Amino acid sequence: MALKTYDTRTRRKEPFSTVGDREVRMYVCGPTVYDYSHLGHARSYVEFDVIRRYLEFRGHRVRYVQNFTDVEEVITKRAQAAGMDPLSYAEKFMRAYLEDMDALNVRRADTYARVSEHIPEIVGSVKAVIASGFGYAVDGDVYFRTRRTKHSFGILTHQKFDDIVVDPLPPGSVREDPLDFAIWKRSREDEPGWDSPWGRGRPGWHVECFAMASKYLGPQVDIHGGGKDLKFPHHESEAMICEAVHGTDWARYWMHNGFLMLKQEKMSKSLGNFVTIREVLSKWGGEVVRFCVLKEQYRKDVEYDADCFQITKDELDSIHGAIAKAKRASTGADGDELLPAVERARVKFFEAMDDDFNTREAVYAILELTEAVAEVPFVAKETGRKLLGLYGDASRILGVFEDARAP
Repeated sequence: MALKTYDTRTRRKEPFSTVGDREVRMYVCGPTVYDYSHLGHARSYVEFDVIRRYLEFRGHRVRYVQNFTDVEEVITKRAQAAGMDPLSYAEKFMRAYLEDMDALNVRRADTYARVSEHIPEIVGSVKAVIASGFGYAVDGDVYFRTRRTKHSFGILTHQKFDDIVVDPLPPGSVREDPLDFAIWKRSREDEPGWDSPWGRGRPGWHVECFAMASKYLGPQVDIHGGGKDLKFPHHESEAMICEAVHGTDWARYWMHNGFLMLKQEKMSKSLGNFVTIREVLSKWGGEVVRFCVLKEQYRKDVEYDADCFQITKDELDSIHGAIAKAKRASTGADGDELLPAVERARVKFFEAMDDDFNTREAVYAILELTEAVAEVPFVAKETGRKLLGLYGDASRILGVFEDARAP
């Protein structure tokens, strides 16, 4: 079965391919670092980690870039309240984020791009937008002419200009249109700022990701990922900037993960209804949290349920037990009746992963096999070898039960 992935732009599963060689240029939007990361972040970055791992398992070379937004008004406000320099304050939560990801066995990105370290590239992108006629500067701010775009607006939300309800511009506004968005903003004296052709200022959100991704991955990425709340305005605005600067589509595949819900609300720091990753890690550990997250397909919303962790721990205990039994396999032992179950599980696992990285069904295939292993007292040598082969492959892809790969 050929790998297919759901593309938010086309709203259907598309055969996955690369241009030219087998390298996949993958950009995933990272966190704005002003607080500890929550379980919604765990859900997103674990899922994209598995997507990366599976592409590599299938023989692709993945160049994975993720950003840190370390320049933002909320960071400045939090830092001032804490009596800290904003960039130092952001650094504290960047380190905490990486600690959490390490505990979840999320592999490090090839590049972590910080906004504060890419101001020249961002300024260059703003200049290019202005030169193309898509941007205009007024009193130290630079705005993007949204209505000038012909191909990028609405590509992910499938809405038209007339669908957007916005307040009219107030008298004296410097913007030409209510839909225009800032790609460079004047900085106040009490917030970070950098010199630019338009005066001291800081980047707008949407141009940051475009400029940094372009630096490391070129004028088009293969996969652009993030939470589904980023489709509009963030990702569509990136696409509009790419249209202005390069005249091309920004991403070949747009992938968006679903929300992790808490009492029917999206879990988020801005809503104040979040559970931090380190809260659950301290009680359950990284493997349990990671495996629990993977029990739903990445595009689906999932309700936060504390009982999931205990259930998942019991399931992992069973898997580790099955792995141990497979390692004790001996010639002549009973258990060859498991061979068909192993083959069925392998087929189900990889069919699920090829079907838009469906970890829900892939995990179910492993759990179903584990139940079958538990029903036999011993495992034959050949069966044990094939069991460890499947558990080992699943471990490389899912990033759990790594004892399957140990001697």
